[in-house]
Amino acid sequence: MPKYAEDPAWEDVVPIPQDDGGPNPLAAIAYTEEYSEAMSYLRAVMANNEMSERVLDLTEDIINMNPAHYTVWYGTLSSPRSRAMLTRNHRLYRAKVLFEINADLRAETEWVNKTALRHLKNYQIWHHRQLILDKLGSAEGEADFIARMFEKDAKNYHVWSYRQWLVRRFDLWEDGELEAVEELLKKD
Repeated sequence: MPKYAEDPAWEDVVPIPQDDGGPNPLAAIAYTEEYSEAMSYLRAVMANNEMSERVLDLTEDIINMNPAHYTVWYGTLSSPRSRAMLTRNHRLYRAKVLFEINADLRAETEWVNKTALRHLKNYQIWHHRQLILDKLGSAEGEADFIARMFEKDAKNYHVWSYRQWLVRRFDLWEDGELEAVEELLKKD
């Protein structure tokens, strides 16, 4: 059932459908109608370089359907036609939209927390988190969140990589980092 096509907030957008290479593509992927529609609207807003709250809602919707979808996070599309419509400015698309509209980055962190807890081993989530925390300029609350993640999976490579970045970025060596790592090693 169409969601965006029937929403007045999206009536000004002309969706761009997936181009799998003509009427008889070699290996077309059978997407759900809901996913195909959302992606066609994403292609359109990206082609227009739209930065808005509705774009954030759209990217959140797509991430909920496919949290590892590279395009939603980073703004690169697979078909040559779609790529031709985009410029280098579309990289880090969700983050760029957040920064451009001066969105509440703490609220974004909370949303990313919930998403990360549902999808523990998703590289895109952790890279996005780095961008947000770097822009915030603060590691406040991150130690507690990392501890929650380690409770779910103490050997999660993505969390460990993120933790290393966090310690380096915010110079947290003197804030009990070595003791915390020693405690985690004892538990394991």
